[in-house]
Amino acid sequence: MIYAALSVYLLGILFAAMGVYQLWAGMVRPRWVNWALLPGTVVSEMAYIFGCLITGGEIRRAKLIGAGGGSAKGGKPAGASEAEPTTEAEPKLRSVGPIVAALMSILACGAGIVIAHAVLGEPVIEQFAAGGDTPRLTGQLKALPKSTGQFWDQIDCQVNLLHRMAQTWTELKWLNWPVPLFVYLATCLTIRLAPVRRSLRASLAAVVVAAGIIALIGAIWKRFDGLVDEIWPLVMYVWSSLLFLLAVSLVIRGGVGLARGLFEKEGRPARAS
Repeated sequence: MIYAALSVYLLGILFAAMGVYQLWAGMVRPRWVNWALLPGTVVSEMAYIFGCLITGGEIRRAKLIGAGGGSAKGGKPAGASEAEPTTEAEPKLRSVGPIVAALMSILACGAGIVIAHAVLGEPVIEQFAAGGDTPRLTGQLKALPKSTGQFWDQIDCQVNLLHRMAQTWTELKWLNWPVPLFVYLATCLTIRLAPVRRSLRASLAAVVVAAGIIALIGAIWKRFDGLVDEIWPLVMYVWSSLLFLLAVSLVIRGGVGLARGLFEKEGRPARAS
């Protein structure tokens, strides 16, 4: 069922976005990463604040980008906590409030991606879907695997999707201004789906709630299935772009770590025998 697959991919997008952000913040100063992701940061934090307010929460402090600096050397960068977006709120509904606020943030970023796609993203999604095997791949991923064979088939589809995304970004007409603008906005909004200083449990619960709402609407309104089918290529694009960014970031992070280790080893004084 497509709704079960959509729920799994929403969770996967959340975790992949967290991974990309942490890798980027581990290589450069988090403040620079947050400035680069500013459109997504604004949408996510404003929606989270709105979610806190409608649950009766009190906003004590809201900061989009802190003044933290620090070096990216060794693990989590120094000053990362100060440079990350911070929203301090105390909802009256202590259990439900954080989930509602996280849900507002996720819905706002998702709506932003859909709007950006409607206004700017047609050339990008068309190019992504233009690959001869892409419709088959995205079609196979509409249902969860029910056997070991189907599971490995879907793993193969993920690898092919990653390859297709790499091809798409090399084939795009980057001089056509809607193309780079959509890729940038979609990347910012997608990465900001992940919580930075917020509760991960609340965000996971919010994804489950969002998937449940979508499934409920689909059960009540049969024409909604067609809308989900229409937006499925966009979901696959978002997922594939995160996979691509995650793979590239891991390669760069590994190369930087290897080079740093080699230089540090060569710079150490030789031990006396």
